[in-house]
Amino acid sequence: RLWGDHGQEALEAAHVCVINATATGTEILKNLVLPGIGSFTIVDGNQVSGEDVGNNFFLQKSHIGQNRAQSAMELLQELNSDVSGNFVEESPEKLLDNDPSFFNRFNLVVATQLPESTLLRLAEVLWNSNIPLLVCRTYGLVGYMRVVIKEHTVVESHPDNMLEDLRLDKPFPELTAHIQDYDLDHMDKKDHSHTPWIVIVAKYLTKWLNEKSEQLPKSYKEKEAFKELIRQGILKNENGTPEDEENFEEAIKNVNTALNPTEIPRGIEELFNDDCCLKLTEQSSSFWILVRALKEFVANEGQGSLPVRGTIPDMTADSTKFIKLQNV
Repeated sequence: RLWGDHGQEALEAAHVCVINATATGTEILKNLVLPGIGSFTIVDGNQVSGEDVGNNFFLQKSHIGQNRAQSAMELLQELNSDVSGNFVEESPEKLLDNDPSFFNRFNLVVATQLPESTLLRLAEVLWNSNIPLLVCRTYGLVGYMRVVIKEHTVVESHPDNMLEDLRLDKPFPELTAHIQDYDLDHMDKKDHSHTPWIVIVAKYLTKWLNEKSEQLPKSYKEKEAFKELIRQGILKNENGTPEDEENFEEAIKNVNTALNPTEIPRGIEELFNDDCCLKLTEQSSSFWILVRALKEFVANEGQGSLPVRGTIPDMTADSTKFIKLQNV
């Protein structure tokens, strides 16, 4: 699944309400029922008409005159027997008049083709209960969706082009100790050619800082000089020809990635300075409690840095060395 294990768990625990079993409403439910939503409830007091049968895949000619919510629910449930389907043969206006708390039982309410007056009343009820409202309206091939909620927080966002978190510019004690265990000058050929490229870059970065500059290579010229320094470390055969060591080639290729400075992203800094983080209350969501905990970690144990992500890229190395590096 694109949304991962946590996303699937949230999906399977969700109870979604869809108001009006229109073509838009049933298509939305189809895409929730197939991946395994926990349960859904359709609220619709209308009867199936000939027009409904003509534009809604989940309504048939035999349903004309029957309740639209029940008819759509029965066919949608056939898509996934593990999903619990329910229907309420009532208009949303009457529910809001007689029992507005009815909508508080859902994790999400999807409203399709509702008039503005009803939407405003429904939005107020759900806003006060902090339940998301998804407003949908279609006009033939044109449509829109609008989310109504106080805030929408995103975790496990899986951003594109995410940089590796290697900490070679600010190595933590355990990483420093691990790197010091390697002695590239006194290794046999097999071990030398199977040393992870991260270790190679770290070793030559220490050499660079001690011999050439107290600053990391930043400019193009400096990075090219640093790559040449690494290249000089490749073993040579009896004829003085460099051996074919893929790990060193990987180290040279990944210099730019490895030397990315360890910084707290601006978006995270903005979260740390948000009033919701600085002024926690009993009503604070788990998201803001976690943000505050992260802020406290950075200020104390992290010494100004975020926790290490803990993942490393694939590389040329024997299994023992790779696993040891991964477990640092």
